[in-house]
Amino acid sequence: MDDFEQARALLNAVIAEYSALIGEAPSREAAQALHAERVPLLAERDKLTADDQERVAEILREMPGRLSAARAGGSGD
Repeated sequence: MDDFEQARALLNAVIAEYSALIGEAPSREAAQALHAERVPLLAERDKLTADDQERVAEILREMPGRLSAARAGGSGD
């Protein structure tokens, strides 16, 4: 798997975790807050290109921690 594919896979994993958290949110407000955090990730995934190696590298550095935080039930910000 090349770096671009890894970056997209990481973004997809974080998006999926946020989706799960939204589904389990204890209140509408909590779900809305999680949704607001997920929206930029969706946009990032949609605009990411293999040519943007700088952003791909940033995602590979940043998203593992954010994924871990989301899996632990937090936002990772």
